[in-house]
Amino acid sequence: MDFQDIFAKISADEIAQLTRKLVRFDTTNPPGNERQAVEVISEYLKPYGFECHFIEHEPQRATLLARLKGQGERGALVFNGHVDVVPVGAGSWEHPPFEGVIEGGKVWGRGSADMKGGVAAMLAAAKAIAQSNLSLKGDLILTATAGEEVNMMGARSLAALPEAKNWQAVIISEPTANKLGLAERGVFWPEITTYGKTAHGSMPELGINAVMMMVKVLSEFERLEIPFQPHPVLGNFTRSVNTIQGGVKVNVVPDQCSVMVDMRTLPGQDHAELLHQLETFLANLGAKIPGLKASIRLTYELPPAETPQSAKPVQQFLAAAKSHCGIEIPIIKVPFATEAAIFVPTLTVPTLILGPGDPALAHQPNEFVEIAEMEQAARIYAAAAVEMLA
Repeated sequence: MDFQDIFAKISADEIAQLTRKLVRFDTTNPPGNERQAVEVISEYLKPYGFECHFIEHEPQRATLLARLKGQGERGALVFNGHVDVVPVGAGSWEHPPFEGVIEGGKVWGRGSADMKGGVAAMLAAAKAIAQSNLSLKGDLILTATAGEEVNMMGARSLAALPEAKNWQAVIISEPTANKLGLAERGVFWPEITTYGKTAHGSMPELGINAVMMMVKVLSEFERLEIPFQPHPVLGNFTRSVNTIQGGVKVNVVPDQCSVMVDMRTLPGQDHAELLHQLETFLANLGAKIPGLKASIRLTYELPPAETPQSAKPVQQFLAAAKSHCGIEIPIIKVPFATEAAIFVPTLTVPTLILGPGDPALAHQPNEFVEIAEMEQAARIYAAAAVEMLA
């Protein structure tokens, strides 16, 4: 197998231009508007033999599944990335966030690192494989998903496909600076609400102050022991009270106060058990503190996800990078949630997270991705695809 011939078909300039084109689509979620971006990806792949199918979600929102057919002797290898992005925010930008400016060996703009640069690198790798006329033992699939930043609707739709149960591996090009992530913490966002009674601010003794009740709840919550087993890569379970809202006016005793808590869970922590523990905690607190009324509801969750390093696709991926790209890839923790949270628990498919871009730049002003890093990622993806499929 002439890997240098395959790599010669990967162009750093083409990847940069692809990233620029994708960045220029404002796919801020909400509302998303991913349809035009995935149509451009489809049009890029069709001339190289990819069969392209759209999963429709809403008007102007769709997920793409593009397939390069193999012989069916092995499960498909899936290149995966999302095309929606988070809002620009109020911070100032050195370059317009949706222009895709190419400067200083980088592509600048919202979504360049998270994760349109990774998608572009996968497109270049997929094209190089298709152009090499290899006899693939399984399908090479590229998926460009909608909705990752809010509700994972694209990944959920893909995981529901009957064929997905036969995938041999998924590679997600989230920004990891081309290091490999195999595990990520879960997301668990409870909302705690305390209830009181309104009264005139000049006569607070006639009311029950829900904000002060929340102060008592949070004081006890900080001391609540939540069981977990530290993970060798992911570290510890974390919790952080990140929003609080209560009261309607300065001269009115507040009758309601709510906080949102960001919890990041580890493999082995059961979300149903965690919710039950918090419900019991509030019930016990209500019995101990006179007048305290509180409730809890889970607003959003994603389970933790982990693929063993010993899994065959992981070993093939690492071997391909070392043998054909000359790269020893380190294993790192993934601090954020990815679509692995859908694929791993639903399909039990080995899922590898590696992509160009500094993860610290995700969701930040002046986001950029290094062009050389995208080219390196494309070579790694191509080498891995040959190793797993050909």
